[in-house]
Amino acid sequence: MTFRRYTLGLLLLVLLVLAAVVVFNRVIDPFWYYRDFEITGVNAVKPRFARFERHVKPALLQREQPQAIILGSSFSGIGFDPLDAALTDGGKLKGYNFAFAGTNWDHEQCAFEYAVRNAPIKRVVLGISPGPHPTADCAKVWSGMTVTQAELLLSTNALDNAVRTVTEQRRARPSHTREGRYLYARGVPGVAARYKEYFARLDYTARCGRERFEAKVAAKPVEIAPMADWDVSGLRALLKLARERGVTVALVVYPRHALAQELELICGDSLTRWRGVETLSRVVTEEAPGGNAALWLFDDYNALSGERVSVNTGEPVFWQDPAHFNHEFGARMMAAMFGGDTRFGVKLPPGAATAAYAQWLQQRERYLAETPWFRSDLNALALHSIK
Repeated sequence: MTFRRYTLGLLLLVLLVLAAVVVFNRVIDPFWYYRDFEITGVNAVKPRFARFERHVKPALLQREQPQAIILGSSFSGIGFDPLDAALTDGGKLKGYNFAFAGTNWDHEQCAFEYAVRNAPIKRVVLGISPGPHPTADCAKVWSGMTVTQAELLLSTNALDNAVRTVTEQRRARPSHTREGRYLYARGVPGVAARYKEYFARLDYTARCGRERFEAKVAAKPVEIAPMADWDVSGLRALLKLARERGVTVALVVYPRHALAQELELICGDSLTRWRGVETLSRVVTEEAPGGNAALWLFDDYNALSGERVSVNTGEPVFWQDPAHFNHEFGARMMAAMFGGDTRFGVKLPPGAATAAYAQWLQQRERYLAETPWFRSDLNALALHSIK
């Protein structure tokens, strides 16, 4: 064999190996980018997608061109179905859940800017927490979050995850729906245990004593003033861009289970949250004079937010833990924001937090009177961490 024939043969072998790797990665599609081969028992379940959500979702948004999107952290990712009829106007708008687990405000602002510049966005649901919202450095946020075809088809990372996708099919469970909604622990038993873990992490022992829980807390209405020292320049920039692009934005203050709301009230944390809500409502009104943006609050004491969580009552429908709500709860929020359902939640204009807080306290009193099991459940789920 001549050196030339040996070299050509070796080159051909390398090319065949590379071609095989490309075909294998393309068919298995571990990052759920191509989405045209789904074979039960081979690649139908995508257990690796969650690890690369931040890299793949931007590319998918640019390719899929949705018109109605969900933004936020895992709360939004889990709780809002992008196929919801109220969100999509009965399917007229193409929806996608563009939320990212484990992110903060910086990523939310940059995800919004990316979305409206790369897709024909008309409607946005943006989950938001009451707190400062400074201007984000989007170049820094998006650094390293782009993905190329070479990385999807030829990288050792892609090959490794393609192999793992195949080998993990039998024991893995899906992490997301096709439209980007995060399943998290949906269907995993033990919600009551997760409530206990959640409350233990908040360390109420350091802030409250058992005597605070055993006393009957009767909070009184007060004037809710905004937080004057918060930097909200990033939120203002987002709302300005939405106004310029003609995008409708529904900002949703992340709800919490009534048990978590009760703990906040008992430990004296509620007023800080309500002052933050008033601050956000003023910013929204100032930056959206035409009404293209609105702030929504769903801090209710009712059968939805106060769904019973107990080892003796079965797994809840609306909640996975005190902060992560399921899409059934999100559907009720969508119905209020886009479907005209006035039975749940409230849209807050500036200055409305004082009245809303008073109504919230009244609702709480009625709810506690009507649910004698609530305090005993609170004790069982939270007092284990209180000394």
